[in-house]
Amino acid sequence: MASSPNQEVPTDITHEKLSREELLALLRDVTQQRDNLLSQYEAMAVQVDESVREIAADALDAQQSEKKAEASERHAAQEATHAMELSRQLDDERRKRAEITAEFARFRDAIEHAPVEDPWGVLWRAASQIVSDWIGWARAKIPPDSAFLPWFDRAIALLKTVGRLAIRGGKALFEWATPRIIELWRKLKSEARRQ
Repeated sequence: MASSPNQEVPTDITHEKLSREELLALLRDVTQQRDNLLSQYEAMAVQVDESVREIAADALDAQQSEKKAEASERHAAQEATHAMELSRQLDDERRKRAEITAEFARFRDAIEHAPVEDPWGVLWRAASQIVSDWIGWARAKIPPDSAFLPWFDRAIALLKTVGRLAIRGGKALFEWATPRIIELWRKLKSEARRQ
């Protein structure tokens, strides 16, 4: 018997009188058809398995691409927020700088037009205003909840007290020394004339 996939197998083998060679040929044909079907099934299973792997790989690639796109969007949003915050801080710094510049311009104008009756008082007020501005600027840089802030305030209070005492002492020394220096200068001039 020739082997073909569509060959019909007799249904009532027991009733037919088949010879042993015919039965063996029929068994070989059936076995070959079974082997062909199994190999076709295995080939289809391999194709299905490869297709499933390709689909899974494509799905995984799509998920990874989607996650990367979401991460990029989040990063871009964070960068935009950070850029806006930096821009706001820059605007604040520019505004503060403009205020300080205007304050110094106002201060210079006030000094230029102020009558100078007490030059030491004017100098002291100018120096104290500048130092006060510096202290205010430095204090603004310290966070309000910092443990360093009370120590900073105490140190500034101590420096103000020491400064006031130094000014009073210097003024008293100046007032005490001025007549003596003038008197000494007169004596030196008279001694120089005698010689």
